[in-house]
Amino acid sequence: MLDLRILAMTASLDPFVPLNQPVAGPEQVIDVDLEHPNPTEILAQLAPTTICGYVADPVAHRELRWKMTVCLLDLDDRCDLTHPVIELGSGLLGDPDDSVDPQVPCADLIPDQTLLTILREAVMANPVQALGGIEYGVVLAIDDPAMPGAAVYAAKHLRLAARIPVNRERNTNPFISYLDAAVTGIGLLIPKCRCANALSAACDIPTVKSGAVVTLFPVEPDHVREEYFAPKLDGSAAKLEETITYQWLAANGSFSDETTGGGHDVLGNQSLLGTEWHAPRGHKAQILVPLWMIQRDERYGVNLLETCLRVDP
Repeated sequence: MLDLRILAMTASLDPFVPLNQPVAGPEQVIDVDLEHPNPTEILAQLAPTTICGYVADPVAHRELRWKMTVCLLDLDDRCDLTHPVIELGSGLLGDPDDSVDPQVPCADLIPDQTLLTILREAVMANPVQALGGIEYGVVLAIDDPAMPGAAVYAAKHLRLAARIPVNRERNTNPFISYLDAAVTGIGLLIPKCRCANALSAACDIPTVKSGAVVTLFPVEPDHVREEYFAPKLDGSAAKLEETITYQWLAANGSFSDETTGGGHDVLGNQSLLGTEWHAPRGHKAQILVPLWMIQRDERYGVNLLETCLRVDP
């Protein structure tokens, strides 16, 4: 991975809970009188949501500009400008890879009348989908102020659902207990640490040899794959269990599998969760390589873990 990109976006109803801990995610579940919905009562139940974007730009060393917009999403996951939008926030970031402090653009979505209008138009646009939850989103744009025509985009899907069935609960973002790692069977302690903090006493970054194969395996806590109920068209509810996928990214080297996890195979076995990272070769001096694990469930929950490895020549 050598280009500017948005790695992931998270949404949280409790921004003070750290990543890799259970926290209410991008779905809100409220009580609604479907025959006589009251906008004032709906608005009173909506909680503020904090949306954050995680950005990497490993080659260039530059300041970046960001902007977030709440809207209804089109088929390309961009804002459909035929509907209302909310300009959620904007600003400048230091270099996301070199800055000692993490450069994470975040903004708070505070429920208001414009959000209610967006939700109402989402229902009118797709009333059948609204049975399972009203879908809307936040679009994040990142660019170099010196190159405004070369922005990258990402979208975070959000959902508002009625409490149907009555035992329906909101989603929480997934998380892991820890990231297990080994080289030729010898365990490595993988810290939650950015390469920019490599000199910190609290950041004990492992060292591997050029060309080494590092096995990475996310250890999931019990019940991280939530059971949930989804309404069916006949008025009944289906009980489902979440699937969780993992995306693996690094600024150098390669992975045996860039996406792991998911559902079960035809025999009922859990799909592979872990992967192998092949350390780069050919460099003449020790290098630092940032790695990212992005964990997702199918209800738009996201968790991100960033770490770093030293690679000797």
